[in-house]
Amino acid sequence: MALLNNWDLKDENSSVYQNGKPEQIYMVSDLGATFGRDGLYWPHSKAKGNLKSYGHSKFIRRSNATTVNFYVPARPQLLYLVHPIDFLEHLSVRWVGRNIPRSDARWIGGLLSHFSAGQIRDAFRAGGYSPEEVEAFSSIVQERIAQLGEL
Repeated sequence: MALLNNWDLKDENSSVYQNGKPEQIYMVSDLGATFGRDGLYWPHSKAKGNLKSYGHSKFIRRSNATTVNFYVPARPQLLYLVHPIDFLEHLSVRWVGRNIPRSDARWIGGLLSHFSAGQIRDAFRAGGYSPEEVEAFSSIVQERIAQLGEL
């Protein structure tokens, strides 16, 4: 989710399904807060589907020999204190992007590296982005996948 800047990490937005086989299916049911800022911001137009915000957002906060910390999810802007329940809810999930085993981050980077540039572009095309946005979003995603693989 850090790769996509999906900061809206509530339990009801993600599920694990057992399909009657010895495998589980991991599903994200709400990608609404992706490809924009790294947290809850005002105005909401910068929070999702915003190429400029996504391009300027930071990805890996720091890493050491054993763990990686991502910038997502970021602390909500202080102006959200006017809605303390929302503020505290988003503040309470900041741990999700912290202390990720470096080997796990490198592993997912290795899996994602199997997607071709064309497949990544196709995903953005299917999302209805303009040709210019498709190229720019795809480039950022490929760069982030490479960063994971280099860990």
